[in-house]
Amino acid sequence: MTAIAEAPAAKPPDHNRTGIDYRKPMPRPPVKGIVIDFHVHLHARRHGPAWFAAARHYGIDAYVSMTPLEEALGLQRDYPGRIHFIVIPNWRETDGDLIDGWLRRLEAFYNIGSRIAKFWSAPPAIGERGWRIDSPRFVPLFREIAARGMGIMTHIGDPEIWYRTKYADSAKYGTRQEHYRILENVLGEYRVPWAGAHLCGHPEDLHHLQDLLDRHPNLSMDCSATRWMVREISARRDEAREFFIRNQDRLIFGTDQVSSDQRGFDFQASRIWCHRKMWETAYVGTTPIFDPDLPEDRQPTLRGLALPTQVLQKLYHDNAVRFLEMVGAEPFRAADSEPGI
Repeated sequence: MTAIAEAPAAKPPDHNRTGIDYRKPMPRPPVKGIVIDFHVHLHARRHGPAWFAAARHYGIDAYVSMTPLEEALGLQRDYPGRIHFIVIPNWRETDGDLIDGWLRRLEAFYNIGSRIAKFWSAPPAIGERGWRIDSPRFVPLFREIAARGMGIMTHIGDPEIWYRTKYADSAKYGTRQEHYRILENVLGEYRVPWAGAHLCGHPEDLHHLQDLLDRHPNLSMDCSATRWMVREISARRDEAREFFIRNQDRLIFGTDQVSSDQRGFDFQASRIWCHRKMWETAYVGTTPIFDPDLPEDRQPTLRGLALPTQVLQKLYHDNAVRFLEMVGAEPFRAADSEPGI
């Protein structure tokens, strides 16, 4: 009798390598008022049901989102008072009409309540598209944003491991030092409320971030980008905890959650789960999310910061509310069953 070989076990999904039950109840964050995720990419109205189901389960009430203009009105109708849309261009426009199109979209976004504009200035934007945000080409955009009293979000830099691999051709992509000179050229000229995405693109060097915060009082930073934060914040847990406590008035919670047709409840939940364990608890354990920048046998250990309650209050709520108030944004309106602002 021929033995039948057992089928190999199914590989766990990259968003849940450790078998976590993401639908297990979790208490709301210890925050008075609503919890705001200041950095997401909710791309389409049809993604809303799964998105907000995960949000409701994990106690996230409102979002600041980079959403295509074409999808923003539908989401605004479905989830009134829950999303503040960031001004973004049509990223596919790369020809000479880019700035004109961007200005038209700025006007349209402004008319539906947007009071923050995003500039993507990661190495590919510089090396592959030739976008230097301190160049004369971008002056009309910055002047229009400043004239309207709006705020700015920038994505500058990228993971250090990418500088050693993807961006090793410094003649094409430039160096990290050059990229931050570009940032500081505009950051110093336009004294508007400013959010540096992903801990201003350099969580690997908290001394650099401290220097930026000390010299630029209009600068705040969000802590978005789940895999990046898990890897680098966990690697320097004690130093990071001190940094978050010291700069508790300048740091804003964000996940960098990205929606798609293939990303349902569990995928969305995985990102929120990691962030909440990272900031609220002393959890130590293998991250459930696969990090493609590291080999299989060197996956990061998530090390929670267990931030004090007063720091979490500012991280999850106060600092985002203050930023939005400074730029004249309408306050969020939580759902009837949830606490207000």
